[in-house]
Amino acid sequence: MEDNPAVQKIDSSHRFYIQGQQMSWEEDLGHEFKGHRSISLHDIHNMCLQSQDGGDRTRNAVSISLCAMLNSGHGGTVYLGITDSGIVRGLSLSQYQKDHMEASLEWTFSRFTPLVSDDRYSCCFVPVLSSKNQQNLPTDTQAIDNERRSRPHHVAQPNYCWCDIDAAAQHSLGKLSMAYVVEIHVRPWDPHKITNLRNSLYSSAPPLPPLHLTEANGCHFRQSCRQPRLCLEDVRRLLVHRVQEHFTLKLTRLQARYNILMKLAQENNIRIG
Repeated sequence: MEDNPAVQKIDSSHRFYIQGQQMSWEEDLGHEFKGHRSISLHDIHNMCLQSQDGGDRTRNAVSISLCAMLNSGHGGTVYLGITDSGIVRGLSLSQYQKDHMEASLEWTFSRFTPLVSDDRYSCCFVPVLSSKNQQNLPTDTQAIDNERRSRPHHVAQPNYCWCDIDAAAQHSLGKLSMAYVVEIHVRPWDPHKITNLRNSLYSSAPPLPPLHLTEANGCHFRQSCRQPRLCLEDVRRLLVHRVQEHFTLKLTRLQARYNILMKLAQENNIRIG
């Protein structure tokens, strides 16, 4: 990870963020900040989908950023609990709410077209400390009931899940949940992985990263810190560019090998053709 004063380590295996600190990098091709935890578009209340004057929506689902990073092929990381301006705030989450987020992420990726396999992403919860002078990582003292933890979560809807109601009840009793920055890592496209097999109907097609549609059937692409929705013509142009780039690089490598072979033939007085 890049050197960042907002992200520090107690030892080689434990990272943490500092409440209120500024991230040293801005949103770019591989980094996106979100101050909320609405993974799917279905998690967002209608009041947040557009401004009161009918302008742009006030909140975008995390799935849009994830789709854009998948489609770029380069991967990236979405940070939940960090404001658009790069200030670490953290999200207060109980263990049950962390389970909810993982379930929501799994549900959302399963609704992508094509669906996203679990080896393309990972999710981790990094604690947020109130001060850089704090010597030890806090521990979550909430008692965990494994039977309750196995209860299904109500994902893909804007209403409170049972885990949110439980966290609110704990808060009213003075039991505060720990704060975290949730890092969702999208891995770069690897054409050599077994799970990234080509379509059997088009075995001669080049091993290019697939273009995904979100759970709301939107196709987004990462451009610096922007992630515009692509129309059909945009998709066509992108695919043409990728195919041309693939075969241009392949032709360049073949030409280089040909030149080497021709040179060896000349050195050994071998006539070709």
